[in-house]
Amino acid sequence: MEPNFDAPDYSLQIEKKIRDGALLFHCRGGFSLVNYALLDGIFEQIKATPERKVVLDLAGIRFMDSVGLGTIAAILKHTMATDKDFVLVSNDIVDQNLSAASMTRVMRIVRSLEEALASFAP
Repeated sequence: MEPNFDAPDYSLQIEKKIRDGALLFHCRGGFSLVNYALLDGIFEQIKATPERKVVLDLAGIRFMDSVGLGTIAAILKHTMATDKDFVLVSNDIVDQNLSAASMTRVMRIVRSLEEALASFAP
């Protein structure tokens, strides 16, 4: 069987850091069921962090499914309930999924990390 090099990359790479007082998660690859344990880990770290600002950078995401959307919804719900400031960095793939789930009106979505960090109130 020949490999399909056009298939989406389902693996997920995550880089976590603190920058300008914000907890940042840079994600690349697939934001999906295949990576449920990693997605749950992001959510648990956000719940445990003392930082009041959270950025989920999904600009590098190539595939997303309903589990990825559910993770975003859980993060949004938690940050709203705990008065944390949450910003999502998106791309076309993520935008399509958020739009289909009618989530674009209930969260702050930007296109770059710089825009996300600048969006936090001083």
